[in-house]
Amino acid sequence: MTLQKSPAWRSKKYLAWIRTLPCCICGIPSSVAHHVKGVGHFSGAALKASDILTMPLCIPHHSEFHSDPELLDEQYYYICRTVERAVREGVLIIYRKYVPNEIFLKT
Repeated sequence: MTLQKSPAWRSKKYLAWIRTLPCCICGIPSSVAHHVKGVGHFSGAALKASDILTMPLCIPHHSEFHSDPELLDEQYYYICRTVERAVREGVLIIYRKYVPNEIFLKT
């Protein structure tokens, strides 16, 4: 049995909101929505992770995350904090009824 990869969730609005947040490492204004890297089925050669798996980074820290494999484990913590903030601020809305492959963005 082979597993089918589900389509990645994409949202220009969500990425634009991520870019308004300060860098999650140093707190200076960010300009990059960093997608999770090096996590098996979430990313890989010629693949980009779902937009929900992003965190705000300044350009220097974004470069550092791409060049230092030891930082990859830290992504989980920062992405969870980013999603938590999005829910808390009403940017992402979680519904009780589960709809596969759908995340609702406040418009």
